[in-house]
Amino acid sequence: MASEMLQRQDLSIYVVAGVPKSFKKKLQKFLEQEAKSPGELMLLDDEMTEWTVAQLRGEKRRSHEQTPASSALWRAYRALSAARYHLQDHELEGRVRNVREDVEHLWRATSPLFDEKGEPFPEEEEEGELGAA
Repeated sequence: MASEMLQRQDLSIYVVAGVPKSFKKKLQKFLEQEAKSPGELMLLDDEMTEWTVAQLRGEKRRSHEQTPASSALWRAYRALSAARYHLQDHELEGRVRNVREDVEHLWRATSPLFDEKGEPFPEEEEEGELGAA
């Protein structure tokens, strides 16, 4: 369903804060009443929400905060996150999640944002750099 929804020409994206996750049911009812054509609704998971918010904030790592290896591993992590999202109802989702976790560990080991143990340096820890793309 998600990929079909993303192909629509009438797609709109709203960011809503301060509502419980149960708000989705109320919003779906409202959508059914107000939409001129059959409307669809999707609630992003926590990881996709973090990524979306980081993109909206324009949070990008500066080039001196990345190496070619860490950049490549970050792109792989993002691609695997997207694959996991699209496979969330598929038996392969668990395997993709495991590969993504392995890539995350490699990224932490190669990124100049982390020390040798893969722990963020104090200033990056406050900013939550892992969620930034």
